[in-house]
Amino acid sequence: MPGQALSRLLDRLPFGRGIIDGVPVAPPTHLPHREPIHVFQGFDALPPATGPRLLGSGVTLLVHHPSPRPPRDGLLRVMTYNILLGGERRALLEAYFATLEGSGRMPDVIALQEASQPTAMELARDYGFHVAYQGRDLDGPVVNGKAILSRYPLLEAAHFTYDFPAEARAAAATRQGFMGELDEDRGALFALIDLHGHPVALYNVHHSLGDSGINAGQLWQLQALVHAREGVPSIALGDFNANINVKQHYSLLPNPLRKHEPTETVLDYESRYGDVHPSVGDWGVGNIADVRVRRALHALEHELPDPLRRARELRVRMPDGSLMSPDEAREMLVNGQYPKHSAMWMRLQDVADMSTLNSLPDGAGVVPATGKRFDTFFASRELEPVLLEVDHSTDASDHLPSVADFELRAPRH
Repeated sequence: MPGQALSRLLDRLPFGRGIIDGVPVAPPTHLPHREPIHVFQGFDALPPATGPRLLGSGVTLLVHHPSPRPPRDGLLRVMTYNILLGGERRALLEAYFATLEGSGRMPDVIALQEASQPTAMELARDYGFHVAYQGRDLDGPVVNGKAILSRYPLLEAAHFTYDFPAEARAAAATRQGFMGELDEDRGALFALIDLHGHPVALYNVHHSLGDSGINAGQLWQLQALVHAREGVPSIALGDFNANINVKQHYSLLPNPLRKHEPTETVLDYESRYGDVHPSVGDWGVGNIADVRVRRALHALEHELPDPLRRARELRVRMPDGSLMSPDEAREMLVNGQYPKHSAMWMRLQDVADMSTLNSLPDGAGVVPATGKRFDTFFASRELEPVLLEVDHSTDASDHLPSVADFELRAPRH
């Protein structure tokens, strides 16, 4: 028992061992490489995307808007949003962005994943954003489109493609039994913005889902990029394709006593959601059950803490536009007025856990609870999180938009 207790404690810490349960847990020797970039003043001279998915040629595009709209105020208001296959539900996506602008809720910085080049450029042009974009569906492995839209000046941009040696790709395909997403390259789209005279670095990511070892390696490569700009306030954001909430395997409290606490352990997830397979994501708790992913997340959070633990306000925007906090949802769950796995229980549990996956209804017309927060932010301590919101008011994607407001702390002398 003492040995097991020590193992559980070490699993909760960001550092301490190189091997856990026989699994190596350490940064890889592989490092991402920088792709070429082409800078444009305005949108008129942009090359068209001609590939089958309209993702681009693999050259990073940096476009300075000729008439950018001003930021809303002194806060840094940031969104991350996986918009589904280049914006597959286009009418709903356009309506959502029109609602944001019309209601005065448009963020000043937006990180998009699964964005086609035309969709990213049209949103940037129409709503007054500078934009950095990277995607590739020509001449090599696919890089699914990522974009950073900013009403603050873009001082610099680059795409860093994660190293993925051919032998590692082949081994992963053998483990998985099929190629699937492994024919894609992943990486981080970097942009340096000018926040009222202060540089802030953004790293927009879309990580692999199916192979947990590859996901962990991508997290370590992301950290290498962040370390390369040590001292610059930074935000890593996007679709991490790992359930960010579940960073522990065990709790010091027996599981029954955690009935309506945040879902932050593997056992919590399994007791609340079971072996759920929503229309997005993966079976059960998913790749976060692999200690390598949890350890890589611990290390990342050591450098860039998760705003969920620090934000002054947490809330979910409900489908009708009303707002509910996770604590309010937990209070309703504690009251026991909704049976477990009823439609309302599932909605409340996803609010309680700030889930960001948006499932389709099952055969009975009930939307499953996913319990998964794939989309999030990790931010430097100099960036004080004022608000973290998940927006359930749109069905434009299989992911839900997440918004965070940050306040840049004055540097200490």
